[in-house]
Amino acid sequence: MLDLTKIDFKKMGFRAGIEVHHQINTKRKLFCHCKPILSHGEPDYRFERYFRPVLGEMGDFDEGMLIEYEKGYRVIYHAYEDSVCVYEQDEQPPFWPDNDAIYLGFELAHWLNFSALVDEVVVSRKQYLDGSITTGFQRTMIVARDGWVPIGEKKIAISNLTVEEDSARKIKTENFGRTVYYNLDRLGMPLVEVITDHNDCDNPQDLQRAAEYIGLTLRLSGIGKRGLGVVRQDVNISIKGGRRVELKGVQDLSTFVDLATREVARQDMLIKIAAMLKERSFKKNELEHIYIDLTDKFAGSNIPKNNIIMGIRLPKFGNLLGLEIQPGKDFGQDIIEKAELISGIPRSNLFHSDEINKKALRKLREKTLRKNKEQFQENFFFPVVTDKLNQDIRKTLRLKKDDGYFLTLGPQTWVIHAMKKIIERAKMALDGVPEETRRFLPDNNSEFLRVIHGQDRLYPDTDTPLIDMDIQKIEELKKKVQKRPWEWETEFKEKYGLDYQKVKAMIRHGTITTVQELIEKFSLNPKKCFFFIEETLLALRREGFDTSKLTIEKTAEIIKGAEDGVYDFNQVINIAKTIINNPKKSLKQALSDLKIRKISKTELQKLFTEALSQLTKFKNEKISVKDGSINNRIADKITGTIMRRTNGSISGKTVYDFVLKNLEGKTSN
Repeated sequence: MLDLTKIDFKKMGFRAGIEVHHQINTKRKLFCHCKPILSHGEPDYRFERYFRPVLGEMGDFDEGMLIEYEKGYRVIYHAYEDSVCVYEQDEQPPFWPDNDAIYLGFELAHWLNFSALVDEVVVSRKQYLDGSITTGFQRTMIVARDGWVPIGEKKIAISNLTVEEDSARKIKTENFGRTVYYNLDRLGMPLVEVITDHNDCDNPQDLQRAAEYIGLTLRLSGIGKRGLGVVRQDVNISIKGGRRVELKGVQDLSTFVDLATREVARQDMLIKIAAMLKERSFKKNELEHIYIDLTDKFAGSNIPKNNIIMGIRLPKFGNLLGLEIQPGKDFGQDIIEKAELISGIPRSNLFHSDEINKKALRKLREKTLRKNKEQFQENFFFPVVTDKLNQDIRKTLRLKKDDGYFLTLGPQTWVIHAMKKIIERAKMALDGVPEETRRFLPDNNSEFLRVIHGQDRLYPDTDTPLIDMDIQKIEELKKKVQKRPWEWETEFKEKYGLDYQKVKAMIRHGTITTVQELIEKFSLNPKKCFFFIEETLLALRREGFDTSKLTIEKTAEIIKGAEDGVYDFNQVINIAKTIINNPKKSLKQALSDLKIRKISKTELQKLFTEALSQLTKFKNEKISVKDGSINNRIADKITGTIMRRTNGSISGKTVYDFVLKNLEGKTSN
């Protein structure tokens, strides 16, 4: 059983980088004049495509592209007249790129301390054969190199900043993932890609902070779009003795630490499995493409028509396939996921020899899902592969004690394809960690997506000439740079005592300058200003109130009244509601409507006496206080009574302090 709490990132030589893809605010798409908007409902028309790889600039095929081609996708596109033209259909060369989008890239480069900005932009093609781009490649432009963001005492290097076109939105898949549907509305929208140096982060906390700083910079600068789906992150992780692995589609930055921990555990286990294979003197040439038809051994097992079952021997893999490499996932499943994605055989039709064990991880998961009455595809082999059948299969495959095997069910061509992928992945086990791109899963585990792309994936675009940029205009963009997120963080911590999490929330919601104005101009308590702007007004907006009707002056007046003890801070939301409903009302009128009034010390003393007398348990008795606990309990009850009777007309802290002081007077007699 894996123990993720024992992961020591420093000891394991953890290294990580991030690629932030963020859509930017423009009036048109990057290479055509369509509006950068999302479309919904029934499409105006559909069309379909198949893809094949092309040679890179050096005359070689990219290995990742060959794997994508091997999947044999049929791609069906949904198109809308208001957001798609013939360029997105790949029926016309690109229009001249949007200069405004390119200059936004240069502006962001200034915000992120880039030192090497290009003066001539080159449009390149980056191959994609998953169907998400109709051309089979993405047009991309490098605008700057060598930037950085500060994390503590060090600087995290940013290697590249590019402006490129976004991909189409996936709608659904059919036919075991072989048929893919895409919405073309997002295709071609301008985005920036910010890539940090993979060697600079030695712990996931720094990686998360770097990603947050980049995102907050895009928010502060106004360059980045806001809304769901406008930002995506890919994380690159490696450890000592491993290789770089790219995790695609990380949405929630708060998951960084957990996903990094799980990926480190996976890579560490793969390295250990490689060592075990070497101890067994395993050689790659021992794995042979010999597939044995075992269909007759499963007679009466409801094998679908035109399907067969084949088995394959994995020498010296016995008891290794069942080793847990991520929580709830064993090594055999890691192999199965790759075979499934490329061949189309569902994982429920794949089985490895260590799953004969009743405590096999996939069996345990099925048991849990069944207990929770959740829908899932039951594994074909789990109920039918008995100990007796297992021994028969091992005999037929001529397995030795330390050998393992895989079983596959499906159409013959698909089964052979899956077997081929199993052998290929098993051979990689001797090398430890394969360099690959993996899909991020909801439980923070990951699964194979494709072989990591190499340099042969990128080549020059022949449709667009070199673009000469205005150097003076690029230099003038520096004037737009204001306080960066890390500068706001330092200032608010040192001057106001507000931590990074609060600063992050204010930047994300665009309220940081408002909060600072309330603090500086009106000399108000920083924490109360933050709470009112970030908590109170947010709650009001959720209730449907138009908080824009609340001027900065009225806001300051409401907060100051609570600070001065005119009323309890809990009343500010009711006061704000009243003024929003009638902006012409003064604070005094709002307090009158809410029956909130000034409470004198004489009245407060009277209310205290009456509240104390209501506590019959202590009436006419001397109040004993040994450790202060009884006093506090009584004080809570009396304070609550007074607050209810005054309708929150006085600060809760003021009342509590008054009650404590008077109780001490009672106990000193």
